[in-house]
Amino acid sequence: MKVVGIGGIVLFLFGGLVLIIGLVVCLNTWTSDYATSTCERAEKDREKFTEAKAACGSPTSDCYRQATAGLTSDDDCEAKKEYMNKQMLMGIVPAVIGFLLAFVGLIMAVVGFVVGRRRKRTVIAP
Repeated sequence: MKVVGIGGIVLFLFGGLVLIIGLVVCLNTWTSDYATSTCERAEKDREKFTEAKAACGSPTSDCYRQATAGLTSDDDCEAKKEYMNKQMLMGIVPAVIGFLLAFVGLIMAVVGFVVGRRRKRTVIAP
């Protein structure tokens, strides 16, 4: 049963490491202003897009493309929001899996060493 206890410790440590990595990714994503700053720029540039469309007509014309070069569109904002949501998901999944592995490892370690000690006592003291 000591093998189960040692395996539980290894699983607990591995799960804890995965949990920490997942939590760091979640924290980094949560505090990032990557999408927020892009959406603020898109809000400021929305008026310039409207002016360019009024002056040039079709959004497919060269005039429109030159007038809007370097501006941030609403599509850029949505794309970065979607990217950040995917990144948050890529942090939550390892955090949950790491928690479950660590929890199972802790149970295995406790059960392995407790049952191992009880068997040792019953073998030595008959």
